[in-house]
Amino acid sequence: MAQNQPIRIKDGEFQEGLCDFFSGGHCFEGCCCPCIVVNKTQQLLDDPDEKTPSGCGCMGCAWCLLTTFAGMSCFVGWKQRNDMRKRYQIEGGSCGDMWKNLCCPCCSVIQQYKEVEMRRDARANKVGYQTQAPMRAPGH
Repeated sequence: MAQNQPIRIKDGEFQEGLCDFFSGGHCFEGCCCPCIVVNKTQQLLDDPDEKTPSGCGCMGCAWCLLTTFAGMSCFVGWKQRNDMRKRYQIEGGSCGDMWKNLCCPCCSVIQQYKEVEMRRDARANKVGYQTQAPMRAPGH
């Protein structure tokens, strides 16, 4: 996306579908190391202006531990998705959030990361009102 070009955010919905994981360059990372994507998503939820979120942190560790010992990483993705829907006023329900993270966790965490990333970029690239130079009288 070109710099200083506003990004249009659709109200009440995710910007991309659950199966649009190939766009945005997060497919490999999200499928091979979803814990990294989960942590980056959490960092952008905690600090929406973070330019380079880290893949290392508590939420990523929670994802790994819950996957390794209980096979229940869906709860981490569910919580993030639920938090995002509330913050950005995205329609949907808690039950649907759980099913998406239970049935297709990689697709879901990629979609969630892309959502917070796009909303961050939309704020950063917002083109505001530009003042004009003062008018001059003819001949001056």
